[in-house]
Amino acid sequence: MPTRRDHGTQLERSDWIHAAMGVLARDGREAVRVENLAKKLGISKGSFYWHFRDRDDLLEAMLDAWESGEVDWNVDEREVHRDPAGRWASVVELLSRETQRNLDVAIFSWAREDEKVGRRASEIEKRRAAHLREVFREIGFTRAQAEEWSETAMLVYVGWVDRATRDAAFRESGPSLAEVLSRFVLAASCLASQEAFQQ
Repeated sequence: MPTRRDHGTQLERSDWIHAAMGVLARDGREAVRVENLAKKLGISKGSFYWHFRDRDDLLEAMLDAWESGEVDWNVDEREVHRDPAGRWASVVELLSRETQRNLDVAIFSWAREDEKVGRRASEIEKRRAAHLREVFREIGFTRAQAEEWSETAMLVYVGWVDRATRDAAFRESGPSLAEVLSRFVLAASCLASQEAFQQ
């Protein structure tokens, strides 16, 4: 059992946000409750208010963290120095992380219930698609092809994650997300090459 602490300054604001993100990814938004988090952190419920006005303030901070890149898959500055294949492999690795997928599922589910969250989630999807367009361009796709295939890649990701979330048999014995994305980029590259040849 964790030792109970009473002084809120023993925990940083980021500690609460990190714990809340874990609960969100595992159990959904409704489970993100002050009492649940205090128990998880081994601290008194009242200590929460050292850092947040209320639960809504925490939820807003969680979205800010997701957007800022603390729990998002924004490209690391070091990535710009990698070769195109390495950058694609990095994208696949990031998207294949179970914690990332679970968090995205929770955020997108939340977005369906809250228009404001929906707008913020849409902006994140645009940023991700923009990053994918950049990677596809480096691989050798034309601007138009990169635009088309980056959007399709995002749909493949969302579709795979949705099915894996609700279909245990698929999750256990179906193709991994890394396998699906690898097949996807190979197929896209073949079609792009055919288009270039026909021109």
